[in-house]
Amino acid sequence: MIRTCVAGLGALAVALGTAVPAGAQLAANPVYVSPKAPTGLTLAVDFGTTLNTKVSGITATNKPNHVGLRATLGLPFVAIGVGGGQWNSDAGVKETQFAGTLGLKLFSPPLVPVGLSLQAGAGYLQSGSGAFAVKTVSIPIGVGIAVKPPSPSVSFEIWGSPRAQLNATKVGSSSRMQAGIGASGGVNVGMPMGLGLHLALDWTKMSAKASAGTGSLTLPEMQTMVLGIGLHYTFTIPGLPMVPVI
Repeated sequence: MIRTCVAGLGALAVALGTAVPAGAQLAANPVYVSPKAPTGLTLAVDFGTTLNTKVSGITATNKPNHVGLRATLGLPFVAIGVGGGQWNSDAGVKETQFAGTLGLKLFSPPLVPVGLSLQAGAGYLQSGSGAFAVKTVSIPIGVGIAVKPPSPSVSFEIWGSPRAQLNATKVGSSSRMQAGIGASGGVNVGMPMGLGLHLALDWTKMSAKASAGTGSLTLPEMQTMVLGIGLHYTFTIPGLPMVPVI
């Protein structure tokens, strides 16, 4: 999710080193994609940290992070996921955030090392309270491409995902939609017993939105780079076809 603000708040936030929530779907955490995802239930523990944030070209001094959990149900043609965790502004502000994802496998034959999927999702974060609360709904929509070379023991899924990024921001009674682009990529490493490691980088750029009139929000241009790492475990589900875990 991306940091949002009322007119003038973005520049002030950078100056104070407390820039408002920025990122993709879950703030300070990459948008994870797995076109060659296994069937079954995958539980993941995530840690994400912001490497760099620029607000209207000015580098913010704070680096928010995220600690959370995700659960993904992998079916033969779709993957449905939910997740959440704690967003830490790196300036003493801690908030809970939530997200849901849907992945549609467009091309992922079990004996072919290449996979292609369509990915979409939505995340929600509220920072602050009362009249100063900033509520953001983040919507990433993109495609995922993965290569999973054959491996006799440990498996590797190398993936990338360009996307369109939409963020709906509300402060008090004022709301605004902001559009941008993003991309994430990484590697999923898995072992035969179901345990695995995932690592990813995520980049997002949101276009500035000037004031549209009295009471409207002014949203600055923002660029964010995020690093994520974590562990996952896949449980097979009786009745679903088994595939090698990632």
